Amino acid sequence: MNKIGTMHPQLVWLFALGAVLLGGISGYVTQGASAGVASAVYFGIFSVSAFAAMALTRAKALLGVGAFLAASLCAAAGYYFMVASATAEAASQLGASGEGIGAVGSVMGGFVAVIVALGTTVAGITGVVAGNKFRKKALEAGGAPVTA
Repeated sequence: MNKIGTMHPQLVWLFALGAVLLGGISGYVTQGASAGVASAVYFGIFSVSAFAAMALTRAKALLGVGAFLAASLCAAAGYYFMVASATAEAASQLGASGEGIGAVGSVMGGFVAVIVALGTTVAGITGVVAGNKFRKKALEAGGAPVTA
């Protein structure tokens, strides 16, 4: 059954939330893999989710970009807090004390957050554009979407 372009446009937000949740789970699944493999899986999840969101819903591209931009910022914030707290904990375990611990954690968390935000934004927008093009071509080739 053809489901291309039949879902409600606002469901694109669920796809974006699913990308954040699956991305977090992928960190545990790819724990033993190299950083390159783990990153590829993480950003692949964002691309595939964005593609599916646009291909399966009736959402406009701007709504898809907005949803996956918000998801990117959410993922970046999560990584910021995770890296900042892990860095501060590691520094205190090594005997560091004072305000410097928080500053080092903030810098490291900010660095990782910027990389995650940029990567997931690019992956999300790429998926949105590709999914939107796919939906348009599929609907032109197959006529009206089947809703049953």
